Amino acid sequence: MPDRLPRVLTLVAFLVGVGVITGAAMVPAAPFDTMATSIRIAETTDRTSARPGDTVHYTVTVTNTGTTAITGAAITDDLSGVTDDATILPASTAADAGTASFSPPELHWQGDLPSGAKATIQYAVRVAASPAGDSRLTSKVTSDTDGNNCPPAATDPACGTTTPVGR
Repeated sequence: MPDRLPRVLTLVAFLVGVGVITGAAMVPAAPFDTMATSIRIAETTDRTSARPGDTVHYTVTVTNTGTTAITGAAITDDLSGVTDDATILPASTAADAGTASFSPPELHWQGDLPSGAKATIQYAVRVAASPAGDSRLTSKVTSDTDGNNCPPAATDPACGTTTPVGR
């Protein structure tokens, strides 16, 4: 049994990732904070379905769930799957923190978020009288900011919405 103890302690140290075993004492390899940079992004809409002429309101929430302030957090909401059946209402684009702007077919937001803070970005679209697209309003939010749940290849359902359009 004594010859197995160093291997078990080394394995535990490797799995925990905090240091290395030297003799019987653990020496931290480097200080770390797993929550230093962490952003939670979620997009919602006020409708489960839409019809021609309806206005659909979207809300994107960006929350700093980490322990440090983030300077220059940014998101992009790809609306190419929305604009085939609806028109963006640019005057509806607003953010309660940071700056939101629309540059077809994308909504952009950038801002600073102290630890625990959130930004709410809102915009609206009007469904065309004769939708010509795929009969779905599909949006997808992505971010290159470290520690977020919506990187470009994300599959998190919070990173977008799909609203069917009836005819």
